[in-house]
Order: sequence, then C-alpha cells, then structure tokens
Amino acid sequence: MLPQLILTAVVALAPAGAYNQGNRLYARQDYAGAAAAYQRAQAAGPSAAACYNLGNALFKAGRVGQAIVQYRRARYLAPRDGDVRANLAFARSYRADKLLTAPEPLAQLLDDTLHLLSAREATLLAAVAFLLAAIALALWIVRRWPVLLAAAVALAVVSLFGLVTQRVWAGEQDAHPGVVVAREVDVLAGPEPGARQILLVHDGTEVLVRESRGEYRLVQLPGGGGGWLPAGTIESVY
Repeated sequence: MLPQLILTAVVALAPAGAYNQGNRLYARQDYAGAAAAYQRAQAAGPSAAACYNLGNALFKAGRVGQAIVQYRRARYLAPRDGDVRANLAFARSYRADKLLTAPEPLAQLLDDTLHLLSAREATLLAAVAFLLAAIALALWIVRRWPVLLAAAVALAVVSLFGLVTQRVWAGEQDAHPGVVVAREVDVLAGPEPGARQILLVHDGTEVLVRESRGEYRLVQLPGGGGGWLPAGTIESVY
C-alpha cells in the first residue's frame, strides 16, 4: 500500500517539477528545453500558466504559430489575464501574413465582454444565478416584496449572460480553429499533392478547419477564402 501511495505522490508532483524546470531553463535562455519541460508539465491537465509559459518559450524559439496556439489555450482558461492577452496580440503582430482589416470597435467591445469569463466560470455563474433567481421568484410569489422580484430579474439577467458566454466559447470550439505551424505552405485547390496552388500562407496564420480528407484539411482563411492544407502543417487550438 505504501509504495502505491509513494508512486501516486511522485506522479502528482512530476508536472510541478517539470514546470519549475521549464522556468529554470527559460531563465538560462534554453527555450527549446524550456518548451519541452512545459509540455511535460501539461500532463497533469490544462493549466493557463503552463500554456502561457510554453507560448513564451515557443515564441522565443521562433515558432510563432505554435506560440499562438498556446496563448489561445491560455486565454481560454484565463481570459482576463492581461499578460496572456498582450502576448497573444504581440505574437499575432509578428507573423508574416497580416490582417488587412481591423474589427469594428463595437464588435470588438462585444467580443471582449463575452470573453470576460472562462467557459467553466460562465457555466457555474449561469447555474448558480438561475438557482438564486428561482428562489427569489418563489419568495416573491409568497411575500410579494418588490425587492425579491427585482432580485429575481437581475439574477436572471446574470444567468443569461453566463449562458451566452458559455455558448460563445462552445461555438468557438465547434468552429475547429487551427494555426499554421509550418514556416510557409501552399494552399491547394484540392486534397492531393499535385493540386493547383492557390496562395502561400506562413507560420501563425489562423484558420478554421472545415473538412478532413485523408492527410489534408479544408480550411477557411481569414477574409473568407479557403483551400486545402496538409494536416501536419496545422495545429488545432482545442
């Protein structure tokens, strides 16, 4: 029994040790070694800190696309973290393929508002607020105190906000976002090596994967165009 407990403790502590090793290697500017250590640290499960630090190590190693993947995963887990948001924006500005249009200010504000909470936080908030709204409404039916009705309405709005936020994250996952992780790759008109080349994309270009066929993926590019890319040149965000 005791050896089993010791083994369990070692397994539990291994990711923490790998994370700390990653920090030490990063401080020594061994970015490839730090990235490998942070990847081992993720064996314990999703962690915003491990994703963020892995993104930093990958970016320093010149792997912009893979860094963007990790920053987006960190943002999913900790959407209000200013460092995560700043480094994601910086990595995006560093890639070769620039976006020609910027989002409208109102659309950007709405997007930021619906990403204030993580998916887990939004789900919990929606459930708790709904339960409290139901209790307040039941008490209002009995007591008829206006403050209870006002509380029920306010809590229902909060619950709705949590539900909408959760659905926004779910919709983002369902869109199957990916990032080009090859230095450069041709977008093809069909899912075969000899297909006509449509255009050239570079490391860090963000796409949506629409279909899989063998070793190729049909992707939607920023701006609405699309084509086929080899599966190994894309890494999924989720």
